[in-house]
Amino acid sequence: MPKVPTAKQDSALTASPMGSGSHPVVLKRNQACHQCRRRKLKCDAQRPCSTCVRSHAHAVSHAPAGVVLPERPECTFDEGAVEAQEPPNPKNRFEKLESRINELEAMLKDQSPPSNGISPHLSVSPPGVASPSLPTYSGLATTAVPSPASGSSMQQPSSALGTRSDYQTSTASVFVIGDLSQKGIPPLDDSSEIVNISTTASDFRADSSFVPNGTGYDLFWVGWPQDLPAPNLLRHLVDVFFAFHPHACRLFHAPTFMASLNLSPSHPSFPSPPVLHAICAVGSLYTAAVLPTPPPDKRMAAGMFEDINFGQPFNSGPPSDELFGNRYKRKDHVDSFAEKHVKFARELAEEQIWAGKRLFENVQALLIITWWHWSNARWVEAFMNVGQALRALVPLGLNICAPFVPITEGVRPPSLIPPPESIIEDEVRRNTFWLVYIMERMCGCSNGWALSMDDSDVSQLLPLKSVYFDVGVSRSLDDRQHALGKDVVLIHPEDQTDSFSLYVKGSMILSRVKTFNTRFRVRRFMDDPAYAYAPAYAEVWEKNDEEARNGSSDPRRTSAFIEVDHIASMFRQSFPLHLRHPIRDDGVDCHLYAACTIPNLAIILLHDPHAHVYSPGCVSAFKILEASRGILDLIHAVRSTSFDITLLDFFCAFSWFMAGRVLIRFLQAALDAKSEEQSLTLRAEVEYIMSALEKFGEGVPVAHRYFRMLNEVAAKTCGVRPNQPADNGLVIGES
Repeated sequence: MPKVPTAKQDSALTASPMGSGSHPVVLKRNQACHQCRRRKLKCDAQRPCSTCVRSHAHAVSHAPAGVVLPERPECTFDEGAVEAQEPPNPKNRFEKLESRINELEAMLKDQSPPSNGISPHLSVSPPGVASPSLPTYSGLATTAVPSPASGSSMQQPSSALGTRSDYQTSTASVFVIGDLSQKGIPPLDDSSEIVNISTTASDFRADSSFVPNGTGYDLFWVGWPQDLPAPNLLRHLVDVFFAFHPHACRLFHAPTFMASLNLSPSHPSFPSPPVLHAICAVGSLYTAAVLPTPPPDKRMAAGMFEDINFGQPFNSGPPSDELFGNRYKRKDHVDSFAEKHVKFARELAEEQIWAGKRLFENVQALLIITWWHWSNARWVEAFMNVGQALRALVPLGLNICAPFVPITEGVRPPSLIPPPESIIEDEVRRNTFWLVYIMERMCGCSNGWALSMDDSDVSQLLPLKSVYFDVGVSRSLDDRQHALGKDVVLIHPEDQTDSFSLYVKGSMILSRVKTFNTRFRVRRFMDDPAYAYAPAYAEVWEKNDEEARNGSSDPRRTSAFIEVDHIASMFRQSFPLHLRHPIRDDGVDCHLYAACTIPNLAIILLHDPHAHVYSPGCVSAFKILEASRGILDLIHAVRSTSFDITLLDFFCAFSWFMAGRVLIRFLQAALDAKSEEQSLTLRAEVEYIMSALEKFGEGVPVAHRYFRMLNEVAAKTCGVRPNQPADNGLVIGES
């Protein structure tokens, strides 16, 4: 219903000498007075204008005693400005607009399709300037965008609490600027993988800091790095990387990094190209702006795999636990967007490392590449990349801190990089070391391979709390904890502890478990007292174990095992009260969630080789069952919210898989004992973990691989796949 003009509005229109009946005054550009333009007020171009007259009158009437104001208002205009004219006839204006629209439409029809490799969905603006009506990011989708994981149309998230961006329909499109080849920028040969996305508020996090701003003009810098995406797409991928990846804001100081991204590519502070390529690969996991890397199942369905031995299509896809996925690629395989940028990042990082350039940034690039390999279940590549990154940090001097420096004076400096110039730079280096350390320890959990660095060689300070890191405020070095501190994993000073420091300490526990499992026989052979059989622990585990009474080589009956078991059991109980629950009203703390999961996983890794699930008195069996259900409780907790579980740390998928594998062992024991009640309970627990992994796998390929692996473990152990419908004709327990 149209609004009725108020008396005040009517008087304002009639009082203005520039008004004309019902048509308001339309001034030409720069015809308003300087004062109204500066204050962004309406001006009628009178001399002085009515706005300045009213402002002057108000100032005079409210001036304090003794203040002298000029008699006339200050109202100045551009030289040569002419008086505003009466508005033209609306009919003539509409005719001119229609004529201009027809002219522009004819020009668009005459333009030939883009021939520089850009997708036909992209609109091209004049050289050097993007369409001002579009945002700086990739534009808005005109059709429903396929889901990165399933390929089906995306659905609106159920809540803004931790949901992945689900891109919906809109009216604009992704755009690039001019002829890239004329600016020294190669065309996007992977542009066929660019799809339209929406930039409405529902497409990103509730955090509006990642919503594009500015005028919408996107200019290319001269000398834009080769093979990088167009600036608008790159900026979008960087934004979603910081918005969604759980470790991004610890690997980099986000405000500093985003500011450096606005610099010229030739500026020394512009981000390293290997880092940007790696971010493009990982960022593609969280956006529909580029097509995702298909998981093995979908590649198999599309005929993208073959049996390398016979050259025939591989009908069943690679094995779920296959370490070398590239073994099954077809010869005519075309890399995905992420795969291309992983290769670019790897090649550039190695090239710069051998040239001694930007060594620290290249380590960061290797870490991000490892995250992508891990998320895509490329375990060997992940293990080798993170091992290289961890070893590369040693000559940079980032594994140690004062006073734990070598006592010898070598020919080479203790660090190949200059000292940090700020607190933020110092903490970014420290955070990078710990993230590489964490990733290397987590990659080593699923295998028996030796670690790349001994814990005794790590004497670095623990990270600052995020509240200090974000603002660049340091703490006294004498008061901060370091890796060699006594009981460092169980003591948490309030002013130094947050969820990330607990996450770091959890990885230190995993490292101790890994070290015990891989070095037990070596230490026993070397007569290490901590690994020698201790009669005092003979009846700690199974009191009726005759072998234990006689003195055996059971690793559990050593002081080293008891110590690691105690630390893993007490870790979560030692958390400060405000950090014991990772799920709060404001969302899910991904670092704290992982830190709460780690002690349960550590107990499983430590006790699983010694657990006898058929023995009712086996303490190790009881411990792994309790730990598995502890992980199950955390799965229930996070799935009871609207949080998108695909945004959790990728390592959580491995923890869930290990918990499910333990429960399958007990399920088989219950089936053999013909305990129907326990069988139903355990089967329901296994099915729930499988459903969680399946949901996790919709956005993270490694979780999908663990889902397949757990299905196969269930089929091999129990003879059935627990996630199959009840009406499939199978009877649980039958092979």
